[in-house]
This record gives sequence, structure tokens and C-alpha cells, in this order.
Amino acid sequence: MMRLQYLQQPNLVIQFNNYKNPKYCLELKLSTQILWKMGKQNLKAFGIFYQNKIKYFEAQHVFLEQFKKLIGGRVIYRNMASFYEPTQFIGEGLSAKVYRSIEKQSQKAVAVKMIKQEFGKEEQALDIVKTEVQILQSLNHPNIIKVLEVYENDQTFWIVQDFVQGTPLSDILKQKLPTEQIKKIMSSLLNTISYLQSLRIVHRDIKPENIIVEKDGSIKVIDFGFAANLKFGSVSSVCGTPGYYAPEVLRQKESSFNSDMFSVGVVLFNLITNQPMLKSKMYNAQQYVEDEEAADLLKQMLEVDPVMRITALQALQHPYFKGFQQNNEKHKSSEHQILQQQLVINQQQQYQPLKKSNQSLDAKTIKSLRTTNIMDQ
Repeated sequence: MMRLQYLQQPNLVIQFNNYKNPKYCLELKLSTQILWKMGKQNLKAFGIFYQNKIKYFEAQHVFLEQFKKLIGGRVIYRNMASFYEPTQFIGEGLSAKVYRSIEKQSQKAVAVKMIKQEFGKEEQALDIVKTEVQILQSLNHPNIIKVLEVYENDQTFWIVQDFVQGTPLSDILKQKLPTEQIKKIMSSLLNTISYLQSLRIVHRDIKPENIIVEKDGSIKVIDFGFAANLKFGSVSSVCGTPGYYAPEVLRQKESSFNSDMFSVGVVLFNLITNQPMLKSKMYNAQQYVEDEEAADLLKQMLEVDPVMRITALQALQHPYFKGFQQNNEKHKSSEHQILQQQLVINQQQQYQPLKKSNQSLDAKTIKSLRTTNIMDQ
């Protein structure tokens, strides 16, 4: 009988009852590949590379399903087409595209981020995947997206994440939001940044497109593709979106511990004024805000010197948020109902039927998603 056990992190040991010593030892890291063999409806076996060959281990499907979830996101899977069906193109960045997909067994919607090796050499693409996944796995916050699994096939990496049912803040900015709703969004965002700062992690691409507002008004911060952990030293590359990254990123070609707060300040300016942050406004943005407390907070967020710039925790204690109750979910004001109605409208506009949408999946991508490598058969 086969048995799995953790001998010592990050190793997984596969052994049999008639063996005194473990026969197979599997490292749980994002360079280890696991293959899956399907029966008619359920998982039949998993495979590992052993002595340049694929060694399959059969087990009951219930055990295999639990095992797959247990190590999801810690290794790279194959056979993605056996588990997910692509349904909708959502958006793209410099090095990745994102698709809405359906998990076949549960019919649960997920977001699948595609990083093609053509964006860089295979090692570079894997490094991008490793950095994003490892950072996300180290985080546990209700406002941060979670990684479920990682796949590789057809020279493409796929990061499977929770699908957030909501609307990008960039779409909501098309309307004038009530002050209390702005405070709710900002306090949630600041709580998220405060959590990241406590771990010395910088997101490096905070902008309205990467903040999803859900139906209840809560938020999710997405796209950690540029994120970095400053515990391991400084990062010396210009990352982010023009108009949102901090001055030190351009000046020193390096992100600071407090770089994200400058980006948060630009988001606050967007929310209050419904205007983009032009370079001419960057150093006197508070002049465009009538509310004195909001203007003062904005001035401290957009401080050029990152050492003097207000931190997320300090911002939460600013008088601008005095008396604000973030978690009063039972109270449904007319202002909040207006926002909910707009979110529903935006969401309906965001997802159109595939056949009628210009954002439908292209044939090459569908083939990539549905391709199973010959060696996986």
C-alpha cells in the first residue's frame, strides 16, 4: 500500500508499507513537475519524474483530489486541460494575459494568468512565476488574491487564482463616489498595504486596474507580477505604471519600503477628483481637493522623500478617517445602494458572450489551453 508523508519541509516522501526506508522523495518547489492521469471521470494516478522516466502512482480518486489540493501552488502541474475550461479573456499586462475559466468538476470560476515563455527565456519566465507565487503564498489577507495551482504546458505557465466577482476600480472612477464610499475603499486599501509593509513586501503596481471592488464594497488587490520582498535586499528595476510609481523608482531605479504609498496617494487623488494625476499636479495635488483633511493626507502620501512619506498605518490614523466605521455592513445607505447598482451594470458590461465579444479567446490560446503534452498520455 502506498503512503505519503512529510519527512521534512519542503519534501514529500512516497513510501510503501513493506519498505523500511522511503523509496521516493519529492521536493515541493516550483521546479518540480507532477503529471495527472485521468480515468473516465475522476483522477486515476499522479506521476513524477524518476530516473529520467515518468513513474505513476495509482490511488483512490478521493485521496488524489485531496493530495492535489494539498500541494497546489507549491509544484507545477501538467494536464491543465483535464481540469479547466477557458471561457473569457479578461485583460493583459506587459508579460501576462488573464482568462476567466471554469473548473470542470466543481464548475467554480477561477482566474487563470498566462505567462508565455516567449516573453522571455524559459528561466526568466519561471523566475517571474516563482516570485509572484511564492509571495502570494506567504500572504494571508482577505483583501489579497490567492493562488490555487500552477501549470505548465505548450511553453506556457498558467497561475490559477481565485476569481473575484467585482469591478475594477478604474471602471468605477467614471462616476463620482460618495465620500464615505471613498473612505471605505481607501481604508481597505491602506489596511492591505499596511499588512504588506509589515512583511517588507512592495506590490510595485498599485493602480485602479489592480483593485477590484466587490458587490459588498470590499476590495481585492490583484496582479503581484511586479511584487518584491525587500527582506532579501533592494530591487533595482523600474516597475509599475507611469503616473503611479513613486519618484524614487525613476530617480534611483529602486523601490523603497514606502513606494506603494505614493501610488495609493495617486489612487486617492483619482477617487476624490475623478481626474488622472498629471505630472503638473503631482507636487501640489492637494490644491485640487477642497476637503482640508483629505488634502493634508494627500500631501503626506505624495511626499517626494520616501522616508518622510506617511506609512499606511499612519495614514489609517489620520483625521480624514476619524469616526469612519469600515465594517458596518448592516447599514445600507442610499449612497451604497447607488454604488451597488453601478457595480452590477459595470459587471454586466465587462463579460459579454464569447461569440459577440472582441475579447474572446483566440484559436491559438484555446489550443494551448486544451493541449496535453504527448508525454502526459
